[in-house]
Amino acid sequence: MKLLRKMTYLVLLSSIIGSTLHADDGFRGKVGFDINGFKSNLQQDMGWLVGGRWAGYFGTSQVYMGLAAYFGLPRGLSVNQEKIYYGGVILGVDASLTKISVFEANLLLGYGEGQMTNLGIRERSHYVVEPGLGVGFKLGGGWRLTFSGSYLHMANAKNFSGPTVGFRFQFRSSAARKPAGD
Repeated sequence: MKLLRKMTYLVLLSSIIGSTLHADDGFRGKVGFDINGFKSNLQQDMGWLVGGRWAGYFGTSQVYMGLAAYFGLPRGLSVNQEKIYYGGVILGVDASLTKISVFEANLLLGYGEGQMTNLGIRERSHYVVEPGLGVGFKLGGGWRLTFSGSYLHMANAKNFSGPTVGFRFQFRSSAARKPAGD
């Protein structure tokens, strides 16, 4: 119930921030889907995280802010044996390197929780920090494929903190739209 309440607060905060972000830029934004490999330490097998993000740009800049949420299996076992989920507010910047390549840097701040039933571990972190970098390619029509790496840090949850590497498939609106009636 506490998680639902916190996620509701994040959505409300995002709505307020989002309406301010989009006031002058014609609703320029991006939405994406991520698949990441996750390894919390050398003794554990690699796990998987899936997630999504939505963000809006500040005016005509390449700086964006939005929400991201992820869920996964930290060691690649079943959902009954383990799980991890986290989410929060994301702030980042992206830029074109060439006509077809792009660079992205971002920071996620939020809440997370993990559980490994078979090991008797349940760690909750009210503070999640995940800095990340990515390099990708423009696929055309606003679509992008970005290869990304990040470090997920859950305060007081060492079994659920570690590096991630994966890819993001996202759509980015590139031009401001005219309001209806113009």
